Amino acid sequence: MRSLRFKILSLVAVFGFAMAVLLATILFGSVRGYYMDLTHEKTSSFAERILEMHPNLWEAYLANPSVFGERLREFVLYSPNTGLYLLDVEGRVLASAGDNRIGQGARTIDIATLLQTMELAPDAPLMTFDPDHEGERCLVATRPVMHQDTLAGWLFVVARASDPDSVAPGLLRSYAVRSAVTVSLFTLAIGVLLTISMIALLTRPLTALTRAVENIRKSGFSGELAADAIPNIRRDDEIGRLGRTFRDTFERLRAEMQRVRQTDARRREMIASVSHDLRTPLTALIGQLETIRLKSDALSREDQQALFTRAARNAEQLKKLTDALAELARLDSPDFRAHPEPTAIGELVDDIVQRFATQANAADVALSLDYPDRMPLAWVDAGLFERALANLLDNALRVTPTGGTVHVRLLEHGRMIRLEVSDTGPGVALEDQARVFDRFYQGNRQRDQRGSAGLGLAIVKRVAELHGGQAGLHSEPGKGSTFFIELPRQP
Repeated sequence: MRSLRFKILSLVAVFGFAMAVLLATILFGSVRGYYMDLTHEKTSSFAERILEMHPNLWEAYLANPSVFGERLREFVLYSPNTGLYLLDVEGRVLASAGDNRIGQGARTIDIATLLQTMELAPDAPLMTFDPDHEGERCLVATRPVMHQDTLAGWLFVVARASDPDSVAPGLLRSYAVRSAVTVSLFTLAIGVLLTISMIALLTRPLTALTRAVENIRKSGFSGELAADAIPNIRRDDEIGRLGRTFRDTFERLRAEMQRVRQTDARRREMIASVSHDLRTPLTALIGQLETIRLKSDALSREDQQALFTRAARNAEQLKKLTDALAELARLDSPDFRAHPEPTAIGELVDDIVQRFATQANAADVALSLDYPDRMPLAWVDAGLFERALANLLDNALRVTPTGGTVHVRLLEHGRMIRLEVSDTGPGVALEDQARVFDRFYQGNRQRDQRGSAGLGLAIVKRVAELHGGQAGLHSEPGKGSTFFIELPRQP
């Protein structure tokens, strides 16, 4: 796999070559334009000087047309690469300074097109064909020749060897290429030095970050990250932001892995608890039924009735446990959603409390309810709320001793509706309070109470979460407990 250094250096080399080609093209175009402008200016100045020095040029031609070409050759004697012609008003060649002698008027210059071009761009170089060298394009200049204040013809000057493909522009092209190559080499050298510095600036922190990430990966995200585990996180640039992103990602991965480990531990604990809670009543039930089957003849009617009663109680305990498991599984389903509706929550709580009045009287426990007369409507799922309150009441009545009290209170708590169930039972030990809402968790005192499976409070907590609220506990050992649910007024 090619390294980042190789890729960057290759990119710089390609860029340097492209810059050399572009610079050579620009230089050649610039030098070529300068050469053409210079040649055009010299050619135009040459034509103007001839007319200034020989204002009677047309009269001299009329005096002896046959030898006028000799006079034109005298003008270009020291400029062998310059062609000089005398044209009539229509562009026909009347006399030439060249050796290619063709009859008068046999060659014609498209003077109309040249004049039109001069009107559009007076200072632009003019290019046309050389009359004495067919097919060769050259720079030209033309000036009017007057006779008695009337246009009589044109003085036409040709600068030979001015075509872009001729020798002089070829040298200029070579000069442009050499200059471009020299500048490009310097540019490439500077670019390579800057690139090496940039690579060191970029790849060094990236290499350090790669090593740190590899070390963290090898550690298995088991421990907390040290302050210097991720380098350069204090930098206020992309490297620093990348390091901070890695750090936050690793922290989230570590927290998620810890959560998975805790969930797995709780799952194993739950399986053990379920096995224990199911095995105890089931073993008792099997033993009682087996006793009835084998010793029915030897048992009195009262003993048989007692065995049947205990068997029914164990069967009822099994049913409660399986119902609670099924209910908790249903509430934990990803597809399950609470369906809150505007509910007169005071009347709903009153109905539920009244249903537990008989159980409270049988246990000789005073059950009371307190809520404001003008309690606003609350958005709750009535079925889920009823199940949560029933679990709290059942738990409170079960732990409250004879002669104790269970008090239910409903009140507004900011933007929340708060339901409290207080009892005068033994309270919850301090070491148990943090886990009292965990599934299958039972404190030592709770294990001595019959009918507790450790799922009722877990269901209460889940119902509160489904409503966007919370469940909590205030308890002082020996002085009772207050379990509460807080639900938002609006969904």
